[in-house]
Formats: sequence, C-alpha cells, structure tokens
Amino acid sequence: MAPGLAGYIVRRLLWAIPVLFAISVIVFYMLRLAPGDPVDSLLGQRYREEEAALIRKKYGYDQPIHVQYVKYMQNLLRGDLGVSTRHQSFTVSEIIIPKIWVSTRLGLIALAISFFLGISAGIYAAIARGTFLDPLTISFWLAIDAVPIFVAVPFLQWLFAVKLDLVGLSWQGFTSPNIILPILILALPGTAGIARFVRASVLGVLREDYVRTARAKGLPERIVIIRHVARNALLPLITIIGLSLPGVAGGSLIVEQLFGIPGIGAESFEAVLAPDFDVILALVLFGSVLFVLANILIDILYAVIDPRIRLGAQRG
Repeated sequence: MAPGLAGYIVRRLLWAIPVLFAISVIVFYMLRLAPGDPVDSLLGQRYREEEAALIRKKYGYDQPIHVQYVKYMQNLLRGDLGVSTRHQSFTVSEIIIPKIWVSTRLGLIALAISFFLGISAGIYAAIARGTFLDPLTISFWLAIDAVPIFVAVPFLQWLFAVKLDLVGLSWQGFTSPNIILPILILALPGTAGIARFVRASVLGVLREDYVRTARAKGLPERIVIIRHVARNALLPLITIIGLSLPGVAGGSLIVEQLFGIPGIGAESFEAVLAPDFDVILALVLFGSVLFVLANILIDILYAVIDPRIRLGAQRG
C-alpha cells in the first residue's frame, strides 16, 4: 500500500461514524414523530385501548423516544434489527435480507448491462464524431430513455410474451428466461446517460497530447483507443458506478410489482403504508450505510489510481 494511503483510508472510515450516527438519530426521531401508529397494523382500526397499551409496552413504544433509540441501537449492535409489526412471527432480518438479495442480484445484472451498452455506445459515438452515426447513436438511446416505464413494460410484455411467445410473465427465479424482460426494463433507461458521459469524456481525452503522440508513433488506432483513450476516459466512471451501487439494492417498485418479483422495492412500499417502523428504519439505515461506503470506496479508488491524491493523503 502506498505511503499515507492507509491513514487516508482510516480517516475516511472514521468520518463515516458520526455521519451514520446523525442519520440514525434523524431517521429514528422522524419515524417516531411521524403520523401513524404501528398498533393499527397489528390490531386494525378498531381495538380496545387496553390491547393497544399491551402492544405498546411489548414493543417499547410507551417509553420516551430517547430511551427507545438507545435500546434500538443496543439491539442493532448485537445484530438485532427488531421485529416486524406486520409479520409478527418474523424478525426484520428474516424479512428484508432475502428480498434485498433478490433485488441486488437483479440490479447488478441490469447495471452491468447498462454500463456495457453505455460505454460501448459512448466510445463509438465519440469515434464517429462528425458523421451522422454520432447523433444517431446518442439519439437512439435518448429515445429509449424517454419512454416511461409504465409504457415500456406493457409493450415489451405484449411483444416478447404474447406475440413472440419467447418468455413468460411469472417470476421463476434467476435461471428462468422470464428474467430477461425485467432486466431489460431496468438496464435500458440508464444507458443514454452513461453513453453521453462516456462520449464527452472520450472526446476530451482524444484532444490530449499523449494521444496525438501515440498516433504519431504509428500505433494502430485500435491500440490507441484501448490503451490510451478508453483507459483514461473511463476513470471518471468510478464515481458514477460507486454512486449507482446503493440504488442497486433498493429494488424497483414498479418492475417488482408488475413481474411478481419478491424484491425489496414492494416490501418497502408496504412497510411505509403500514407503517412498519422497524422495517422502514432498517431499510433506511441499510441504504445510508451503502451510500456512505460507496463514497468511501470512490475516494479510495481515486487515491489508489491518482498519485496526486496519494501525495495529498501522505501530507494530510
């Protein structure tokens, strides 16, 4: 590890502690003070106050908010995320972890396809600058991005499932061809933004002196693009990839509902409607941790790649 880099990583990790603490306090107090009573999700709209009092005592809702927060954090440090008030026989971990895993796998596959298509289209458009293929390529992906998801889903279902009879519409796991449609619907809309970003980055690198020098040496254009242009132009994508990762685990409510996917998107929506406080709090904290860790990972990768950041870390 480069000198000063270990200290830089430690400092970034230490800064994450007060950030996550502040997020947990804000979210916990907002949920406890928000309208809605979790007792309603347990007993319904009509119940006796004696029953409600017993439920509040069982879950600790009758205690002051600061006491509830301390107790929750103590349980959280032991790995206990609480008990769902909607699914009383299951813990929060038993409810959300399998669904997060489904959404994460689905999102990672879609993200990989989106970046592959976006990077390829962006590089191709930059190389084809000055010809009709440049605006045609970008316009094609922008047109796809402009189609609302509630329009794209019925059309693709009709085309692939009804007209062509290539896939089914029911969820049968990741080994079934039925996964093709939800992955396409998740992957295609993000391709246009990536393609435009990569195109602009590649055009900037093409103007650099070292690219002109490589061409002057007689290197084949393919080698120039791969070794000198693409490698340097794609470095800024680290930020986009890192910031995209937290959203991968969040799932997609519309896609999961329309295809019957047992992901975390639909569960989050139902938890908010209930309200199911411990599930909501666990999901928000999980997303916050992912977002903070993604930012730390971005900083570390830049520190590893860019010598100037390593030098700053060594001095700092």
